[in-house]
Amino acid sequence: MMIGVAALFCFHALRAQPQAFSDPRRFDRAIIVGSAEDTYPYSSIGPNQQCEGFTVDILDAVSRAMSMRIKRVNAPASALAELFQQGALDMMQSFSPGPGREAYADFSVRYMQLQGGYFVRKNDTRYHSPAELNNAEVAIPGFNNIGEKFLRDNGVGAKLVHTRSVEESLKELNAGKHDAAFAARLSALAFVERDHLENIRALGQPLVGYDVLHCFAVRKGDAILLARLNEGLAIIIRSGEYDLIYHKWFGRYEPPPADHELTVRYVAAVLALALLVMTLALLRQRALRKHLGEQSQRIAENEAILAEAQRIARLGNWHYDAATSTIECSPETCRILERDPAEGPPSYYRLLMMMPQAERSIIHRSVRGALRDGIACDLTAPVQPRPGVHKILHATARPQKNTAGQISGLFGTVQDISRQKAAEEGLRAREQLLRALYENVPTAMGVVEEAGTSFRFISANPGTARLLGLHSTSLANHVLAELPLPTAVVDFWTHWFTQGIQRPDIFKVEHPNEDAHRHYAITLVPLSGGETNGHRQLCFLIDDVTERREIDAEVAQGRRLRAIGELVGGIAHEFNNLLTPIMLKTEMLALEWVGNPRLLDELNTISRASKRGADLTRRLLTFGRRGEATAEEVHLNNIVRANFELLKPTIDRRISLTMEVPETLPALFINPSDLHQIVLNLLLNARDTLVEKLAHPDATSWEAGIVVTGLRLPHAASEPPMPVGSRPPIDWLRVTVRDNGLGMTPEVQERIFEPFYTTKEVGKGTGLGLATVWHLVTRLGGKVTVDSAPGVGSSFHVWLPLVAAKPAPPETKPLVAPKPVATTAHILLVEDDELVAKTVMNALKRMGHQTTHYANGNEAWLHLSTQQAYDLLLLDLDLPGISGVEIVRRARAIHYTGRILIASGRLSEAEIQELDTLKVDGKLQKPFTPQTLGAAIQSSLAGQP
Repeated sequence: MMIGVAALFCFHALRAQPQAFSDPRRFDRAIIVGSAEDTYPYSSIGPNQQCEGFTVDILDAVSRAMSMRIKRVNAPASALAELFQQGALDMMQSFSPGPGREAYADFSVRYMQLQGGYFVRKNDTRYHSPAELNNAEVAIPGFNNIGEKFLRDNGVGAKLVHTRSVEESLKELNAGKHDAAFAARLSALAFVERDHLENIRALGQPLVGYDVLHCFAVRKGDAILLARLNEGLAIIIRSGEYDLIYHKWFGRYEPPPADHELTVRYVAAVLALALLVMTLALLRQRALRKHLGEQSQRIAENEAILAEAQRIARLGNWHYDAATSTIECSPETCRILERDPAEGPPSYYRLLMMMPQAERSIIHRSVRGALRDGIACDLTAPVQPRPGVHKILHATARPQKNTAGQISGLFGTVQDISRQKAAEEGLRAREQLLRALYENVPTAMGVVEEAGTSFRFISANPGTARLLGLHSTSLANHVLAELPLPTAVVDFWTHWFTQGIQRPDIFKVEHPNEDAHRHYAITLVPLSGGETNGHRQLCFLIDDVTERREIDAEVAQGRRLRAIGELVGGIAHEFNNLLTPIMLKTEMLALEWVGNPRLLDELNTISRASKRGADLTRRLLTFGRRGEATAEEVHLNNIVRANFELLKPTIDRRISLTMEVPETLPALFINPSDLHQIVLNLLLNARDTLVEKLAHPDATSWEAGIVVTGLRLPHAASEPPMPVGSRPPIDWLRVTVRDNGLGMTPEVQERIFEPFYTTKEVGKGTGLGLATVWHLVTRLGGKVTVDSAPGVGSSFHVWLPLVAAKPAPPETKPLVAPKPVATTAHILLVEDDELVAKTVMNALKRMGHQTTHYANGNEAWLHLSTQQAYDLLLLDLDLPGISGVEIVRRARAIHYTGRILIASGRLSEAEIQELDTLKVDGKLQKPFTPQTLGAAIQSSLAGQP
């Protein structure tokens, strides 16, 4: 019965997949096999970095028995399963049948059947059978395996923990991490022995009916490969090689299973293979007969193709009989002339009438000359065989003589060359286009050849002359060394032409010409077969990319500084969380110990240090801000004058301050504090370099000075580095702060805008001044340029856009009277930082408020959604679980009636806009003092912004 089923399967496989048997050479190549590297002891990477294991040896034995070549792909089992499903592998070395896999895989007879079971620690006496694993933590390798199915089928409510492998499950169980683990019995025994897992024992007997099957798997429909694998399995079982392999890997655990049914299946597979071979022979004969028939059909088709090719060539023949004045022509000629061959050819007069009038006399004279003088001729003329159809025909006419040597007529060919003419016109147009591009493209391009130690220009476009700085645009046949060029330029291009001509392939490089202060992108293409008189030739394309490189450098600098700004903003946020409890605790202790002057002095020291830290973090947070602050009308001369007054009491009296800012300069519409920071930081930077130079011994005869100038420039004077929103710049206002201090080297200039970069001594600078200037100016849509020379001084030019003022928003009056301020309030505090939360709760308690605290966003929301009797919701934004913004959004959705106060160390522009949209009652910047916290709470409770 089993032999009949196998034969029937082979017959249906042949009908369903004929292509699987049509190519007997398919086993000439190596079979691609998926071999897992993480399923010890079946298949894993050994000490020699090759796959080894039971399934590896089984497949090797089968391949030797069947003379198959295999090529293994080593990867984790999960990755191999995906590759096999995608069709990238011919077969899997080990694959278990399962739901869904039959759709894309066929399986061999099983060569191993493993019984699964549960394992627990030896010192754990709570469990004696799998049924007692209720509420136990059980490690299950992978998902949806038979261990999980057993628990589900038997109603065991264990807590499942999915691991990546049996090895991981057993190691974690041995270490005490789980209560139990599921694994195949032989797999578990192998890992226990290899890894010395001495604290593991089997829980009860192996699970009956929950077995793991090991089979070979091939792609769906590959019946030949499947039959060869089954035959190979039968051979190694019959020869005893299977038992030797089993004994090698598992003999120390248990003897090989005696499976009569497996042997019968292998024998059935061999008999099925024999039937398959016979069937293949019959199919081969039928395929041969079919092949002969197809060859005959192809011969007929080739003959038709040849006739069609003659038609495609649009070539016909014709004959003119002078005695009868008649014309005969082939069917193809009639088709060319748009006539039915059954109607016969047109008359000579009709042919002339098809041509334009200007062509008729020329054609007629040529035909008469051929008949009279016997001179052959070729004719090309446009014709109109019928209205709306225009063609260009090429005809040949050759005299035909009778036996007496007299001309009896003409014969020749006619061909429709309309397409060729159209193609020629297209080629001519493209050639003109390429010529125009070649002549006008700014890239230097052309061809050179060796000329002794130099190079001769075979061809060069005008861009080449422009790049070399020559007035002449014709360089053909000129030698590079003989051109009126500086020696450095000749040496530069001779070097690169030599490099390119010595290479076998295309050579690309970007390289500066230091002498010309330019940067070039060079592409050199050696021309194979382009030698003339033994001189090699080279095609060159050269671009001057100096400006592009400068722009790229500016863009890269901007991106780097923006990235650093985001980084330092995040660091500042964390510092704010650290400074908040310090400032709160310091102030609260000062209030408690008013009568202890010595302790108050110490606390004041801590308070001043924390405030300096808070000031530093606020400057750091400037780099994370985006968008515009509130813009006002600001006059530059007022800002400069105010900063001069600020500096005069503290600046060295040997430094002179000069302001050259006209009163007539237009006003800027920006945040005044931003402009104050820009001007003040540049003045402080200039002061520091002057003080450092004044300390030199040779500074006695030198007058230190700072000059601030302002100038209005037209819009075309500079391109804006980035969009300025909906208000494009009208003109530019350039502020220049110039000093005659130490100056800077180019290397220092490249890094001056990086945060924390400073050339000053430790303790004399933070490296944030110029970085702040760059960030503020960039955010305003402007840019900063620097001119500096060592020993001479530096000039910082700040380009600020002059834009139209925004219309002032209409004033709105509150429609509802403000809520009375409560002296005490019930507050829900949501803060994940333990130190901040504890300190804030103490401060709130001192103020008389009742506080409930949550550190997780999800937990806080679950509480708030059921208990809304809070006067104030005080929360941070960066929380585990859901964010503070999300909590506010949900609170507004359920119509929470209390007030909302945000306390955060950093607020992005997007978060500020979102919170304004959600109409929060207040935003408090960390770090803060108890007084600031109390004022913010009272302001929020009163409904004041």
